[in-house]
Formats: sequence, C-alpha cells, structure tokens
Amino acid sequence: MEIQIKNLNFQFKNNIIFQNLNYTFQENKIYVLVGPSGVGKSTFLDLLTKSLTPSQGEVIYHGFSAQEVMTVFQNNQLFPWLKVIDALRLPLKIQKVAKEQQITKVKTLLEDLNLTPLAEQKVATLSGGQAQRVAIGQGLVVNPSFLCLDEPTSSLDMESKEEIQRLILQEQKKHGNTLFIVTHDIEEAAFLGDEILLIRNQQLHPLTNPTKTLRERRDSLDFYEFCIQLRKEVRRR
Repeated sequence: MEIQIKNLNFQFKNNIIFQNLNYTFQENKIYVLVGPSGVGKSTFLDLLTKSLTPSQGEVIYHGFSAQEVMTVFQNNQLFPWLKVIDALRLPLKIQKVAKEQQITKVKTLLEDLNLTPLAEQKVATLSGGQAQRVAIGQGLVVNPSFLCLDEPTSSLDMESKEEIQRLILQEQKKHGNTLFIVTHDIEEAAFLGDEILLIRNQQLHPLTNPTKTLRERRDSLDFYEFCIQLRKEVRRR
C-alpha cells in the first residue's frame, strides 16, 4: 500500500506552493513534515488526504481507498458531551461495524491508551493530554491504512507531549500502519520520524532519521546533534 504524488502542482492565487512534485509514501513508516508556519504544511496535508484538489497532477492511493485514510486534527474535534467510551465507538458506528466488534475493539484500545479508568468520563472533563489520547484513539480504532496527525502535541505541556509521542510510536508498531505527522516541533520530528520531510523551493526534501534505532534517544547526544542539524535545515528554507 502506497500513496504516490505524481507531477503535482498547486497554486493559490499567484503564489506557487508546489511545482512538479513527485514523491511516494511507503507502508509501515512514519513520515514527519516539519517547518515553521506558512511554509505549506497544512496545504500539503489537505492535498495528501484529497481535501484539496491539485492545480495539476494527482495523488494516487495504491492498494487501499480514501475511506482507509484517517486524520486527527490539531483541535481534536471531539464532542465534549460524549463519554470517552462513546467517543471511541463513534467512528465504528459511522462505519456500521457490528456492536460486538465495537465493544471488543474499544475495550482493547482503552487499555492500550491507558484510558480504561476514564471510560465513563465525559470528554469535557478531560485534561489536554487525556483528550489528545482519545482523539488519537478515534483515528486508530478503525485500524486505518494511513493515519494523519496534524500537530498532535502542540497544545500540551512537556510531560503530556512526551507521553503522547511514546504512545504514537507504540501504536504504530502494534498496527503497522503508515503515519504522516505535521509538526513545527523539531525534537518531535526527530523522535517520531523514520523520514523527515522539509518543504523547500516548492518541493519535498526528505531526510532519513539516523537516530531512530537508538535506545533511550532523549538521553543521547547523537539525538540532540541531529536536532541541531535538522533545525539548521529548516532555517535554510
């Protein structure tokens, strides 16, 4: 299963955002698009998920359909009046999954996301980190082939941010799906990404993450040296 970007151009008014862009997203990898505000990250996400139509070229899904692409947005878009368990069941209800399967899937996910004690609590009463776990759970519960996360930790404190990042890696390893993450956080990009993408001169420029296989990376000098290198690359735009 792949997503192929083929000869893609996108222009907004007189501003050329992407020009003759070609790229292939492979399965079972984590891609992180990093960069400051205004560089085109959200536009690319909308093109990738077909929420926007390119001026020219195409986005081709190989081996799966648009229904298997899920997006978790920055503001998480949860219904505050729902209980946590009902919020997680909602995508399954929309897809008309059998009730017995809904119960089984949601029970497993509650355990994986450390949400079982909060299952009967209303979303409105959750902390920022707890609500973000529920939002990510909504994206994961249907086991999508391709999961997009838009600034998944931007509103969280450091402890909650690191917890969510560990959770993202844990769940991707378990499900083996492809993740596409948009962030402006350099350390988050370096911690999560197998491949890190920069937007420069209307193109995507990939960087392979040399620290991804290191254990206890946050305690590693190599990790922070890569963060410094990545920050310099972002500033070169």
